Amino acid sequence: MPDLSYVEYLRRTYEQNAKFATEANLRSAQHSQEVIKEKTQYIEKIALAAGGTLALVVSFVGAHAGRLQPPWLLRSALVTLVLTMIAAMARNWRQPYYSTANYNRQYANALLNEARAKRDLFVVVPSQDPDTMQLHDPESFRTQFAKDERILNEKLAESQKKEGSAFQQTKWLEQTALVLIIAAMAMLIALAWINF
Repeated sequence: MPDLSYVEYLRRTYEQNAKFATEANLRSAQHSQEVIKEKTQYIEKIALAAGGTLALVVSFVGAHAGRLQPPWLLRSALVTLVLTMIAAMARNWRQPYYSTANYNRQYANALLNEARAKRDLFVVVPSQDPDTMQLHDPESFRTQFAKDERILNEKLAESQKKEGSAFQQTKWLEQTALVLIIAAMAMLIALAWINF
């Protein structure tokens, strides 16, 4: 018979991991949603600023047709503004894929920790199956856990791969949008400096 203090420790560990899995999942989801919302709004503002600037410049150019020199600087600024809008929209389109993969990874990790704690508890502490009223076989718990662990590890690896890919793409698109909007504004300022 196992030591009762060790049994109590395992029981507490299992209950704590089960509670933590639920709470961590909830906290993570709430935090992720807040961060995603704020970043998405920021990138949307960049896209709107690029679109608004593009409309203003086109209107201004119509009133000063042929007088702005050098023309390649104006064209470059307009193209850069369009590319900024495309990068910002692509980033906001790709963001939910990252969020979903992040959520799935954290959830699979929490389930894995809960399953490990359950295995440790049921292997050490004899327990009764409520359906058959027979004692559970610890070896069957180990076997079942090995199957569950393999499945959860596969889900975890898949989620990590998707999360990494989506994160890299999202990060690259964010940085691209920021660099492009700065470059476009610099070109427009240079154009104004040269012509006025």
